[in-house]
Amino acid sequence: MKYWKWCALSLLLGLSSQAATSNLYVQAKRLLDNQDFLGLRIYIKNAYSQKMTQGEWYSLKNIISGSADRLGYDLIPFWNARNNRGRAEVDGELFQVDQLMKDGNYDQAFTLAQNAAVKMKALQKTRWDAGIQLPYIYHSMGRALYGSRRYEEALKVYQWINPKYPFFVQVLFEKMWAAFKAGRVDMALGAIASQRSAYFSKYLAPESYLVQTYLYRKLCRDDDQKQVVNEMKEYEALLSKPDAVLPPISDVNTLVLTQLANQPLRDSDNIKLYSVNVREHEQTEIKNALKKQSEMRRTKTLNDLKTVIAYQQLSGQADSKTVLKPVESMKSRDDLLKQNLEVWPADSAEEWMDELGKHVLIGESLCKQQK
Repeated sequence: MKYWKWCALSLLLGLSSQAATSNLYVQAKRLLDNQDFLGLRIYIKNAYSQKMTQGEWYSLKNIISGSADRLGYDLIPFWNARNNRGRAEVDGELFQVDQLMKDGNYDQAFTLAQNAAVKMKALQKTRWDAGIQLPYIYHSMGRALYGSRRYEEALKVYQWINPKYPFFVQVLFEKMWAAFKAGRVDMALGAIASQRSAYFSKYLAPESYLVQTYLYRKLCRDDDQKQVVNEMKEYEALLSKPDAVLPPISDVNTLVLTQLANQPLRDSDNIKLYSVNVREHEQTEIKNALKKQSEMRRTKTLNDLKTVIAYQQLSGQADSKTVLKPVESMKSRDDLLKQNLEVWPADSAEEWMDELGKHVLIGESLCKQQK
């Protein structure tokens, strides 16, 4: 083939590839600009089975990552599985971190995660998605520090993760344990309070109740402890009903999907791309997935609750070697709940969403007063 023909063919193929990339991206961007998140979710799922270049895959990945808080965070692993070249660099590094932690090499895992965080922070000015990736890295750093028994440092790292992170409830749960291990009763109870905020669910994970009863017993706060036990029994009775449904909302992704599943369908031009029937079908699929997830969690939660209640009844007194640090005075738990003031922001200058997960519960031991 003559050189000029080869150049012309290369240029034509290049333009075709760019056009294909543009077509995929342009349609997705149009849906995004119109805030048609249900339509965009359908579009992404349909695009999964289409042939595409690596550039096309990345162009849609960027849209998914940047809009996951409206599309559903479940699309991130869904789309990552489509990458025929395997994981992105940061995903590969976090996979190595997880493997190191599974093998008990927590210090090495922390160093690897910390290095990944440093690199990602340096890219924040040139990569728009760097801020999206950082919470995942921070979460791995916190877990590695916890595994190394560096609880105070783990607490500090967990504070860096904002509430929009899809696994934020899990972060609060781990933060509770880190604070408990560090003897920070104020932060442990504060993390528990954030878990039960209106942003998530009325009820707690069984282990959170366990830590709560232990801490209140350790502080000789008998009335508060009884309230926790009563709430556990109330929750157990609710979940024991044959038609029981686990109370929503338990995590950020469930919240996003619930909103998508229940949003009214708009009479707009986008209906022409996906009919009302197609959109209703997607909403039904989301509802069925949420229902199945709820049923699975209900069984596990009920079994865990029974175990925690039995443990609490058998454990007459606290036997942990954890040393609790002194905290300031507080109102009774009942008064705080009535006023919706069970949590206080560590920094009152922050907005509410930023405050979530950064609360402390201010209290004191009543043991001296009862002697």
